[in-house]
Amino acid sequence: MELLTGTGLWPVAIFTVIFILLVDLMHRRQRWNYRYPPGPVPWPVLGNLFQVDLDNMPYSLYKLQKRYGNVFSLQMAWKPMVVINGLKAMQKVLVTCGEDTADRPPVPIFEYLGLKPGSQGVVLAPYGPEWQEQRRFSVSTLRNFGLGKKSLEQWVTKEAGHLCDAFTDQGGQSFNPSTLLNKAVCNVISSLIFARRFEYEDPYLIRILKIQEESLTEVTGFIPEVLNAFPILLHIPGLADKVFQGRNTFMAILDNLLTENRTTWNPAQPPRNFIDAFLAEIEKAKGNPESSFNDENLRMVVANLFTAGMVTTSNTLSWALLLMILHPDVQCRVQEEIDEVIGQVRHPEMADQARMPYTNAVIHEVQRFGDIAPLSLPRITSRDIEVQDFLIPKGTILLPNMSSVLKDETAWEKPLRFHPEHFLDAKGHFVKHEAFMPFSADNGALWNVKQGLQG
Repeated sequence: MELLTGTGLWPVAIFTVIFILLVDLMHRRQRWNYRYPPGPVPWPVLGNLFQVDLDNMPYSLYKLQKRYGNVFSLQMAWKPMVVINGLKAMQKVLVTCGEDTADRPPVPIFEYLGLKPGSQGVVLAPYGPEWQEQRRFSVSTLRNFGLGKKSLEQWVTKEAGHLCDAFTDQGGQSFNPSTLLNKAVCNVISSLIFARRFEYEDPYLIRILKIQEESLTEVTGFIPEVLNAFPILLHIPGLADKVFQGRNTFMAILDNLLTENRTTWNPAQPPRNFIDAFLAEIEKAKGNPESSFNDENLRMVVANLFTAGMVTTSNTLSWALLLMILHPDVQCRVQEEIDEVIGQVRHPEMADQARMPYTNAVIHEVQRFGDIAPLSLPRITSRDIEVQDFLIPKGTILLPNMSSVLKDETAWEKPLRFHPEHFLDAKGHFVKHEAFMPFSADNGALWNVKQGLQG
């Protein structure tokens, strides 16, 4: 009863504070045992949560990079994190030490949303046999359904025609093209996955895009980061469901489309789309508990293709339109090359890319300058690694800052300017640049999809 009095509560409060501080001290002690990268001094318990702008992380990381260098540390609550910046450090972490940094850290909000190990598709899945199996399947299936072949080109060409018609329907009035670009790219991905497209005014398509936009904003920013730092908050009744309402609705829409596809699937017929091919693998894997081909992974792979492929592609196209308006000289040279190689009669083909070095350079420079995905998905070290004289311990979360590579002053002639010549040699031939990492250093299947869509 004494503990319930005002005086009796003090020992409990003091004990709680001391316990929290000791736990915090234990987490920091691990860092003192290593040549750990420098960083802002974290607050007890909260770490650096309130010292960075979680709604504008790229700019926060840019300022910290200027202060602490290309490899610096953060602490999000009790989770240690090291941010990787610049070409050399990125190559060391993602390429030289690629096997030791390929894994993904557990993300409490994703696990709450059902993205548990073994059912996270090809983007968030932990590195291992399941991830390798899904990646191999995704790459080979996308190729079989026309990546670089006629079928995908036909889907893109057909959708480009609908998009141009929609632009023409604006009657010469000013308008924001982003909505139409989102619809066009969504239709290309839908054709690949479901073998169907939607009319631009179809309420179902409009709802898909609206819900997807809402779901993407729900997993970034301050609130999701706090929930990741203190996952106990996810157990507060009704809180998480309210925060992730858009994500749950989006997955329900995908479930309906998957169910519709499954009911019309005929295993005796050649696969019509990506889903049919995956369903065939599920049938083959029956009785094999080690297989990653299951209904949950099907949901996650489809969600990955939509969320990771659609927004980045439509944003890239928006940047391309804007930059062509702002740089009429570049637009003129691109048009001249198009007229010379393709002409005004036939449609463009992927094979034309090899004969259009300037246009190819412009597309790459749009992706570099536009900086569509400034931060790559986090990694986690599976063993101790050494980067630029710092020793990063096993189990540390790594945050690759891709923007720092695309704007690296030591790698690019004019990093802060739109300059297609970054990808041309002295003779005007297209050249690949080692610092061109618009998404990551191991883009994989989704990078191939984006290249096909943007082509």
